[in-house]
Amino acid sequence: MTIRNALQLFLLGLLTLTVGTPAILLGLLVPGRERKGRIFCRVSKIYSRVALLLIGVALETRGLSRADRNKPYVFMSNHVSHVDSPALAVSIPHPMYWVFKKELSKIPVFGWVLLSLGQIMVDRANAAQARGAMEAATRGLSGNQSVLIYPEGTRSKDGKLQPLKKGGFFLAVQAGLPIVPVRVSGSHAVLPSGSLAIRPGRVVVELFEPIPTQGKSDADIPELMRKVRDALLS
Repeated sequence: MTIRNALQLFLLGLLTLTVGTPAILLGLLVPGRERKGRIFCRVSKIYSRVALLLIGVALETRGLSRADRNKPYVFMSNHVSHVDSPALAVSIPHPMYWVFKKELSKIPVFGWVLLSLGQIMVDRANAAQARGAMEAATRGLSGNQSVLIYPEGTRSKDGKLQPLKKGGFFLAVQAGLPIVPVRVSGSHAVLPSGSLAIRPGRVVVELFEPIPTQGKSDADIPELMRKVRDALLS
């Protein structure tokens, strides 16, 4: 690890404490999931902009016009790096609820922010809980509030797209929300999975055409999964 990397990690930790601690307190004090969600949206954008600056990421967003800013969606993104989440938070203008795995809730400050500000926690070992949590989350959406999920379930170690999980597709079908495939590229080179070696670089977030789910059923999920996969690999 270089001195530069060590300084970047120190500053990222300091940023997490500085932004995350008051966010947790607000989450504990402010009632109502919708209000918590609005706070999370603002906090995540502020945190992400500063984090990308510290890492040295030049961010480019493509295809924003494909998603109506006034409508809700289920955004589905590939996942290859810790850099993906801040890049998505900055790029996508919609207020979003993030689906996160239960294991992340144990991470000090970062995981506690997700918990206290009403994001969607799923237990990958309990399919019934995961599906119930996502269904409950979509029932509370209003306006252009949307959901973001990594359909692979976890980060790819080699940067290649992994098999997609069905959970997010059940959510989209039950809620009747269009799915917007989102591809993040360049982030694996900036910070590969399992590494702390940060390299400045260019990250591109690209939104693809929404895929309708209105009128679809669980029987249509394999076809929806194929369409999302094809978009992410295009």
